[in-house]
Amino acid sequence: MTAKDNPVRAIERALDILDCFEPGRLELSLTDIANRIGLAMSTTSRIVATLEKRCYLARNIDSQRYSLGPRIAQIGALGLSNMELRKVALPFMRDLNALYNEGVSLYVIRDDQRICVERVESTLPLRRVINVGDRHPLTRGAAGRVLLAYLPRERRDALLVNDPFTTEEALEELRHGGYTVSLGEREEGVSSIAAPIQDASCEVVAALSMSGPSVRFEGSGFSDKIAKVKKAAELISKALGR
Repeated sequence: MTAKDNPVRAIERALDILDCFEPGRLELSLTDIANRIGLAMSTTSRIVATLEKRCYLARNIDSQRYSLGPRIAQIGALGLSNMELRKVALPFMRDLNALYNEGVSLYVIRDDQRICVERVESTLPLRRVINVGDRHPLTRGAAGRVLLAYLPRERRDALLVNDPFTTEEALEELRHGGYTVSLGEREEGVSSIAAPIQDASCEVVAALSMSGPSVRFEGSGFSDKIAKVKKAAELISKALGR
């Protein structure tokens, strides 16, 4: 396989091109780019054209010079948003964990699933271990249901067609009450409580979840756990500007 046909090499070259742009070098000509990365003009032109087509680069029609495109800004904003969310949420997650020594997770939506982006683990011997990066369905479990409930109706319907485990009535009850619970729903013997987190624009951007063995989510203290999860989610939302 030649370098021209090697998809990994092509990706490396595309990233090399993006790395050419830095403070003091915000606009570059095609020749500038080719010289900086040591590629033939024909190869550079082909990759740059693809990056421009996908909005990773933008071309000034008058000067024919290139700059980073809007897609770079969008990806950067997503990364900063996730970092800010985790930074803001973590102290409140630790406080909630300290109350009950149960695992506390922060979930966001990725590709029609929920992904754990932050976690404070329980230190108790009997616990459900969840790792940052773990993915689960939106249609099952308390955190998934929270994120599902605030999606546009068309998207909710499409997800529920494939896995009709949750009903629209249950989602409406969640939106009204501001929380939901899962009692061994996704995994036998594991229960969870989850509540929505809103940003400054009042959009639900994440779900806060506290989970653990079902035997510890029973009895008179259960309502107190629900109240504390809701309160923690509200405090995170407030810290995000809600």
